[in-house]
Amino acid sequence: MQDIKSILGIVLGLALLLLFWWQLRVARDKAALLPHQLFKTVKPLLQSAAIEPGLAIGSWKLSGIYKNELFQLLAITDTLALRKLPSLWLLITLPKPQAISGKLDLMMRPSGPTSFSNFDFLPHTLATPSGFPDHAVLRSDNLHEPFPLRLLKPQLELFQGRFGKELLASPQGLRLVVLVAEADRARYGVFREANFGDTVIDAETVVTCMESLLQLDAELKNYVHGKN
Repeated sequence: MQDIKSILGIVLGLALLLLFWWQLRVARDKAALLPHQLFKTVKPLLQSAAIEPGLAIGSWKLSGIYKNELFQLLAITDTLALRKLPSLWLLITLPKPQAISGKLDLMMRPSGPTSFSNFDFLPHTLATPSGFPDHAVLRSDNLHEPFPLRLLKPQLELFQGRFGKELLASPQGLRLVVLVAEADRARYGVFREANFGDTVIDAETVVTCMESLLQLDAELKNYVHGKN
Protein backbone atom coordinates (compact mmCIF):
# COMPACT_ATOMS: atom_id res chain seq x y z
CA MET A 1 0.00 0.00 0.00
CA GLN A 2 2.84 2.37 0.86
CA ASP A 3 4.47 1.68 -2.49
CA ILE A 4 1.22 2.50 -4.31
CA LYS A 5 0.89 5.81 -2.42
CA SER A 6 4.48 6.68 -3.29
CA ILE A 7 3.90 5.90 -6.95
CA LEU A 8 0.67 7.93 -6.97
CA GLY A 9 2.51 10.84 -5.33
CA ILE A 10 5.23 10.72 -7.98
CA VAL A 11 2.66 10.56 -10.79
CA LEU A 12 0.71 13.49 -9.31
CA GLY A 13 3.92 15.51 -8.94
CA LEU A 14 4.90 14.82 -12.54
CA ALA A 15 1.40 15.76 -13.72
CA LEU A 16 1.54 19.07 -11.85
CA LEU A 17 5.02 19.75 -13.23
CA LEU A 18 3.80 18.99 -16.75
CA LEU A 19 0.79 21.29 -16.26
CA PHE A 20 3.02 24.09 -15.00
CA TRP A 21 5.38 23.65 -17.97
CA TRP A 22 2.43 23.70 -20.40
CA GLN A 23 1.03 26.89 -18.85
CA LEU A 24 4.43 28.58 -19.10
CA ARG A 25 4.71 27.57 -22.76
CA VAL A 26 1.22 28.85 -23.56
CA ALA A 27 1.98 32.15 -21.82
CA ARG A 28 5.32 32.47 -23.63
CA ASP A 29 3.78 31.73 -27.05
CA LYS A 30 0.95 34.19 -26.38
CA ALA A 31 3.42 36.89 -25.33
CA ALA A 32 5.43 36.33 -28.52
CA LEU A 33 2.34 36.76 -30.68
CA LEU A 34 0.92 39.76 -28.82
CA PRO A 35 2.90 42.54 -30.57
CA HIS A 36 2.05 41.10 -33.99
CA GLN A 37 -1.62 41.10 -33.04
CA LEU A 38 -1.45 44.64 -31.66
CA PHE A 39 0.19 46.04 -34.79
CA LYS A 40 -1.43 43.84 -37.44
CA THR A 41 -3.51 46.64 -39.03
CA VAL A 42 -0.82 49.29 -38.50
CA LYS A 43 2.27 47.49 -39.84
CA PRO A 44 1.06 47.62 -43.49
CA LEU A 45 0.96 51.43 -43.25
CA LEU A 46 4.75 51.62 -42.90
CA GLN A 47 7.54 50.82 -45.31
CA SER A 48 10.43 48.70 -44.00
CA ALA A 49 8.33 48.01 -40.91
CA ALA A 50 9.98 46.10 -38.07
CA ILE A 51 8.63 44.96 -34.70
CA GLU A 52 10.90 44.51 -31.69
CA PRO A 53 10.58 44.43 -27.89
CA GLY A 54 10.63 47.76 -26.10
CA LEU A 55 13.12 48.59 -23.37
CA ALA A 56 10.55 48.02 -20.60
CA ILE A 57 8.58 44.89 -19.73
CA GLY A 58 5.18 45.00 -21.39
CA SER A 59 6.29 47.25 -24.25
CA TRP A 60 6.71 46.64 -27.99
CA LYS A 61 8.01 48.90 -30.74
CA LEU A 62 7.11 49.17 -34.41
CA SER A 63 9.35 51.31 -36.61
CA GLY A 64 8.96 52.20 -40.27
CA ILE A 65 8.69 54.86 -42.95
CA TYR A 66 5.53 56.87 -43.59
CA LYS A 67 5.57 59.56 -46.29
CA ASN A 68 9.38 59.47 -46.37
CA GLU A 69 9.69 60.06 -42.63
CA LEU A 70 10.74 57.60 -39.93
CA PHE A 71 8.10 56.93 -37.28
CA GLN A 72 8.36 54.90 -34.09
CA LEU A 73 5.25 53.42 -32.49
CA LEU A 74 5.71 52.18 -28.94
CA ALA A 75 2.95 50.26 -27.14
CA ILE A 76 3.59 50.36 -23.41
CA THR A 77 1.73 48.99 -20.40
CA ASP A 78 1.27 51.47 -17.57
CA THR A 79 0.56 50.04 -14.12
CA LEU A 80 1.74 53.02 -12.06
CA ALA A 81 -1.59 54.83 -11.70
CA LEU A 82 -3.16 54.16 -8.30
CA ARG A 83 -6.80 53.05 -8.05
CA LYS A 84 -6.98 52.67 -11.84
CA LEU A 85 -6.88 49.74 -14.22
CA PRO A 86 -3.58 49.23 -16.05
CA SER A 87 -3.60 51.06 -19.38
CA LEU A 88 -2.06 50.26 -22.75
CA TRP A 89 -0.72 53.46 -24.31
CA LEU A 90 0.60 54.06 -27.80
CA LEU A 91 3.45 56.55 -28.21
CA ILE A 92 3.66 57.77 -31.80
CA THR A 93 6.97 59.54 -32.32
CA LEU A 94 8.48 61.49 -35.19
CA PRO A 95 12.17 61.38 -34.12
CA LYS A 96 13.13 64.33 -36.29
CA PRO A 97 15.18 67.21 -34.79
CA GLN A 98 13.20 70.41 -34.30
CA ALA A 99 14.61 73.94 -34.29
CA ILE A 100 13.17 74.77 -30.87
CA SER A 101 15.15 75.50 -27.73
CA GLY A 102 13.14 73.59 -25.12
CA LYS A 103 10.38 71.11 -24.41
CA LEU A 104 6.67 71.82 -24.48
CA ASP A 105 4.38 69.15 -23.04
CA LEU A 106 0.58 69.15 -23.17
CA MET A 107 -0.87 66.51 -20.84
CA MET A 108 -4.54 65.72 -20.35
CA ARG A 109 -5.74 65.11 -16.79
CA PRO A 110 -2.29 64.57 -15.21
CA SER A 111 -2.76 62.63 -12.00
CA GLY A 112 0.66 61.36 -11.02
CA PRO A 113 3.68 59.54 -12.46
CA THR A 114 3.36 57.55 -15.67
CA SER A 115 5.66 55.02 -17.30
CA PHE A 116 5.70 56.87 -20.63
CA SER A 117 6.33 60.55 -19.83
CA ASN A 118 8.65 62.95 -18.00
CA PHE A 119 5.87 65.53 -17.74
CA ASP A 120 6.20 65.74 -13.95
CA PHE A 121 9.87 66.71 -14.22
CA LEU A 122 9.33 69.80 -16.39
CA PRO A 123 9.76 72.80 -14.06
CA HIS A 124 7.35 75.39 -15.45
CA THR A 125 3.54 75.15 -15.62
CA LEU A 126 2.09 77.50 -18.23
CA ALA A 127 -1.25 79.26 -18.32
CA THR A 128 -3.65 77.28 -20.51
CA PRO A 129 -4.83 79.49 -23.41
CA SER A 130 -8.50 79.84 -24.25
CA GLY A 131 -9.66 77.31 -26.80
CA PHE A 132 -7.57 74.51 -25.36
CA PRO A 133 -9.40 71.42 -24.03
CA ASP A 134 -10.64 71.31 -20.46
CA HIS A 135 -8.22 69.49 -18.14
CA ALA A 136 -5.24 70.22 -20.41
CA VAL A 137 -2.07 71.20 -18.54
CA LEU A 138 0.96 72.70 -20.26
CA ARG A 139 4.53 72.49 -18.99
CA SER A 140 7.89 73.60 -20.33
CA ASP A 141 11.56 73.67 -19.41
CA ASN A 142 12.23 77.01 -21.12
CA LEU A 143 10.47 80.28 -20.37
CA HIS A 144 13.02 82.43 -22.20
CA GLU A 145 11.85 81.36 -25.66
CA PRO A 146 8.14 80.50 -25.32
CA PHE A 147 6.74 77.85 -27.63
CA PRO A 148 4.28 79.25 -30.23
CA LEU A 149 1.17 77.65 -28.74
CA ARG A 150 -1.04 78.83 -31.61
CA LEU A 151 0.65 76.21 -33.79
CA LEU A 152 -0.99 73.48 -31.70
CA LYS A 153 -4.55 74.45 -32.65
CA PRO A 154 -4.87 71.79 -35.41
CA GLN A 155 -3.82 69.07 -32.94
CA LEU A 156 -6.29 69.97 -30.20
CA GLU A 157 -9.14 67.96 -31.70
CA LEU A 158 -7.24 64.79 -30.79
CA PHE A 159 -7.70 65.67 -27.11
CA GLN A 160 -11.43 66.35 -27.09
CA GLY A 161 -12.29 62.72 -26.24
CA ARG A 162 -10.79 60.44 -23.61
CA PHE A 163 -8.20 58.79 -25.84
CA GLY A 164 -5.75 61.64 -26.53
CA LYS A 165 -3.34 61.92 -23.59
CA GLU A 166 -0.15 63.84 -24.44
CA LEU A 167 1.56 65.99 -27.05
CA LEU A 168 5.30 66.54 -26.65
CA ALA A 169 7.46 68.88 -28.74
CA SER A 170 11.19 68.84 -28.07
CA PRO A 171 14.45 69.51 -29.90
CA GLN A 172 14.70 65.74 -30.44
CA GLY A 173 11.32 65.33 -32.13
CA LEU A 174 7.53 65.27 -31.77
CA ARG A 175 5.26 62.78 -30.01
CA LEU A 176 1.59 62.01 -29.49
CA VAL A 177 0.31 59.57 -26.86
CA VAL A 178 -3.12 57.94 -27.14
CA LEU A 179 -4.96 55.34 -25.07
CA VAL A 180 -5.32 51.97 -26.78
CA ALA A 181 -7.08 49.89 -24.10
CA GLU A 182 -7.60 49.29 -20.40
CA ALA A 183 -6.93 45.92 -18.76
CA ASP A 184 -9.69 43.39 -18.21
CA ARG A 185 -11.19 44.34 -14.85
CA ALA A 186 -12.02 40.78 -13.73
CA ARG A 187 -8.58 39.30 -14.46
CA TYR A 188 -6.82 42.27 -12.90
CA GLY A 189 -9.03 42.10 -9.82
CA VAL A 190 -8.37 38.38 -9.24
CA PHE A 191 -4.91 37.72 -10.73
CA ARG A 192 -3.45 41.27 -10.81
CA GLU A 193 -2.80 40.57 -14.49
CA ALA A 194 -2.70 43.40 -17.05
CA ASN A 195 -4.59 41.50 -19.74
CA PHE A 196 -5.79 43.42 -22.81
CA GLY A 197 -7.52 40.53 -24.55
CA ASP A 198 -7.51 40.61 -28.35
CA THR A 199 -6.76 44.32 -28.61
CA VAL A 200 -5.71 45.59 -32.04
CA ILE A 201 -4.38 49.13 -32.50
CA ASP A 202 -6.69 51.17 -34.70
CA ALA A 203 -5.00 52.04 -38.00
CA GLU A 204 -7.16 55.12 -38.61
CA THR A 205 -6.11 56.62 -35.28
CA VAL A 206 -2.45 56.02 -36.08
CA VAL A 207 -2.76 57.65 -39.52
CA THR A 208 -4.50 60.66 -37.95
CA CYS A 209 -1.70 61.02 -35.39
CA MET A 210 1.11 60.64 -37.93
CA GLU A 211 -0.49 63.20 -40.23
CA SER A 212 -0.90 65.53 -37.27
CA LEU A 213 2.78 65.24 -36.35
CA LEU A 214 3.83 65.86 -39.95
CA GLN A 215 1.65 68.96 -40.00
CA LEU A 216 3.17 70.26 -36.76
CA ASP A 217 6.65 69.55 -38.10
CA ALA A 218 5.90 71.66 -41.19
CA GLU A 219 4.32 74.46 -39.12
CA LEU A 220 7.36 74.64 -36.82
CA LYS A 221 9.70 74.72 -39.80
CA ASN A 222 7.74 77.60 -41.36
CA TYR A 223 7.66 79.41 -38.01
CA VAL A 224 11.43 79.20 -37.56
CA HIS A 225 12.08 80.30 -41.14
CA GLY A 226 9.70 83.23 -40.62
CA LYS A 227 11.64 84.33 -37.54
CA ASN A 228 14.87 84.22 -39.47
